[in-house]
Amino acid sequence: MKPFLLQERERLNLKQKDVFESVGVSKVTYYRWESGSPIPSDKLAELGKIGFDIHFVVTGEHSKRLNNETFDEQVSKKKQLVKTPSADFLPANLFYVPVVDVEASAGHGAMVISEEYSDKSMVFDCQWLSKRNLNKSNLVVITAKGDSMHPTIISGESLVVDTSPLDNFVDGIYVIDLDSHLLVKRLQRQFTGGIKILSDNPAYEAQLVPQESLDQLHIVGRVVWMGKDL
Repeated sequence: MKPFLLQERERLNLKQKDVFESVGVSKVTYYRWESGSPIPSDKLAELGKIGFDIHFVVTGEHSKRLNNETFDEQVSKKKQLVKTPSADFLPANLFYVPVVDVEASAGHGAMVISEEYSDKSMVFDCQWLSKRNLNKSNLVVITAKGDSMHPTIISGESLVVDTSPLDNFVDGIYVIDLDSHLLVKRLQRQFTGGIKILSDNPAYEAQLVPQESLDQLHIVGRVVWMGKDL
């Protein structure tokens, strides 16, 4: 099945060049979007202004109201518009997850320099949220760096992290903080009470945090999405 963004562009009878020039991105960036890469919220708003059904682009389901204006009419209107907050273009059943300006290393560790929110965000469906019993206020997006979790996680991938307090620990992929370094690792509880830190790349050795040292292991949150559910 064709990517939703591609289907929408074909419905509007637009060329790729028309779209990426109108929304102000490079052709390489746009090609990645049509291949399935996440689209920043501000650019979703720009796509909405030129006629794209944003609900369909995100969920694959058409909204009840489709914009039938031609591309030229939309571009003309766009030039006259005062910049509108991107939330105005988001259907009620979708929500934003903010991108945090940090990198978590899937390697030897990236120093945490800043944890400020950037002006970007990613869009998710509320049904996705409710099915997984997640609280959207506890979700953030960070970027993976390094190769220790390859092939599960590729360097440069966006990761959605659930930062909710851990009431019950379950094995999975987590973002952890060790000596001011953020790491993305697989954590596995041991019968001895400790936790084993694992890398999916066999070139990296596992580490064991014994039960008496667990206070030195700070779990930032669990990775719940990286282009697919975990």
